[in-house]
Amino acid sequence: MPETTRTFIAIPIPDAIGAQLARWQHSLGPQIPSCRWDETRPFHITLAFLGEVDNSDLNSLCRAVTSAVESSPRFELKIVGLGVFPSPDRPRVVWAGVQADDLEPLTRLRAEVVQAATQAGYRPDDDRFHPHVTLGRIKPNRRSQPHDLTNLLRREQVRNGGGFRVDEVITYSSVLEPGGPTYAPLGRARLHSKKDEPPR
Repeated sequence: MPETTRTFIAIPIPDAIGAQLARWQHSLGPQIPSCRWDETRPFHITLAFLGEVDNSDLNSLCRAVTSAVESSPRFELKIVGLGVFPSPDRPRVVWAGVQADDLEPLTRLRAEVVQAATQAGYRPDDDRFHPHVTLGRIKPNRRSQPHDLTNLLRREQVRNGGGFRVDEVITYSSVLEPGGPTYAPLGRARLHSKKDEPPR
């Protein structure tokens, strides 16, 4: 039995928007033939990738995340546009963009999650945060020139995947398998709602 679990903390994307993103993948497939599209569900916005976490620490980690975000207010996000990492002329990761009228609640939520994970003994190894939803990955091919997706990205800037309310953060396990990773929720942390307040 493994003594650790590959773990990350993320905002899940609702099923209806996930279905829309799956249609994006299908329509983009012929335009990016070298991309391996991510078929693992749910789509999500990663807040903190923690790598291997001792199984004995999983419960305390989930409790720390719940405690950290339970007073955070719910907020709205939109899925808009297409992007890549690290650059359009050398793409490796294809993603859908995340926007909002005000991204400060998302930035603050991410900081609270990172602080909770760090206090539990598992600081994320990457301090950068560029909110996105991963759609697929492009493996480099030494025998051919890398795809330049500059023109495609310019055309796809206005593609709209819809909006949703962020009301929970999930700590997931990630098991790597030949067909791709599988995810399972380890803990759910609900964000604050005015309905949660006791009557005065």
